[in-house]
Amino acid sequence: MLEKYRRAGEIALEAHRLAINIVNEGTPLLDIAEKIEEFIRSRGALPAFPVNLSINEVAAHYTPCPDDEAVVPRGGVVKIDIGVHVDGYISDSAITVTFNQAWKKLARATFEALMTIKEVFKPRKSIYDVSKAISEAITRHHFRPVENLTGHKIERYNLHAGKSIPNIPRYECKLSSLEAGEVYAVEPFATNGRGLVEDLGWSNIYRVISVKRISSDERINDILEGLWREFKGLPFAKRWALHKGFSQKDLDLLVRYKRLYHYPRLVEVRRGIVAQFEDTFIVTETGAIPVVKITDNFQFLIE
Repeated sequence: MLEKYRRAGEIALEAHRLAINIVNEGTPLLDIAEKIEEFIRSRGALPAFPVNLSINEVAAHYTPCPDDEAVVPRGGVVKIDIGVHVDGYISDSAITVTFNQAWKKLARATFEALMTIKEVFKPRKSIYDVSKAISEAITRHHFRPVENLTGHKIERYNLHAGKSIPNIPRYECKLSSLEAGEVYAVEPFATNGRGLVEDLGWSNIYRVISVKRISSDERINDILEGLWREFKGLPFAKRWALHKGFSQKDLDLLVRYKRLYHYPRLVEVRRGIVAQFEDTFIVTETGAIPVVKITDNFQFLIE
């Protein structure tokens, strides 16, 4: 298991390095996402979810659709969220690339919040204390943590496995602690806005949430079974589904039947700019192991 996590982290690190080389002002988002995803496959792993390319006030949950014409805007702030899995063992990580010097401080606040994890992520540590450290690192730079986005526990083939790590301390988190052997994606988000996101628009990202058969439609049951075999419980892109022969009509129908979930795009409520850095951590008996090693490799992005 540890070797598979190590491998997933190594490939994710290489994918982020590729991303930095190809993410430029004017570059089509579709080209970026497909090149990164193809690179992951070429290294013998699979994307754990579609590459998320969230720009400016979009905090998370956007991947380009097959005919997407969007490009990286001039002066944009681009969050590149990459998931890699090896036999279901997932690394989840993100970096922020800024094309406007004015937003370096925002990126730095988020990066330093992730750096605090090295000090506070320990077995039997209260999640409240972890969230408090993240929040304080961001507010020290006079920005706001995004309070309704959280890090999350990860299990095999399961990106969100129950426990959450909010970006602000919540009283109920005092009742929950880290345990040796657990795996978490920790993802500080910072903004110059209100510090909240809302659902606004389509993300082009889906996930099978139920394989319960639909009594009135055998054809759609076959479609659902095919999606489950292909992607299991992990998020997938509209692009991927169409490439495998599924149709938009089928996806829409399964969303209405509540067999698929379509992730909403998450946008800062006051349209503030959002930055994000993220890594996956394995809790050990004495501390935590960063799987991708984001803070060891990408400090130059905030300088």
